[in-house]
Amino acid sequence: MKKVVYSVSKQNRSGSTKMTGLGFITESDLIIACTSKNGKAYIRVFEDCVKNCHAVSGREGEYKGAHYEIREIEFEKKTSSGESTG
Repeated sequence: MKKVVYSVSKQNRSGSTKMTGLGFITESDLIIACTSKNGKAYIRVFEDCVKNCHAVSGREGEYKGAHYEIREIEFEKKTSSGESTG
């Protein structure tokens, strides 16, 4: 693993947030330490994101790339009578 300085931007309906700090990269993954809203520490892994990076022109040792993470969720909506609409 190699120690790196990272910057990850997240965009969603409510706006965008940016996380920066020290992390580690393997051959294909970025691994960072995070803290949840209630103060618990956890490890976050961005799988296969290193392959999407390319060198930034004019900046030696700096790389940039886009990694998209799509999450699918399913839920059931209940009618006013309490029946599921599937």
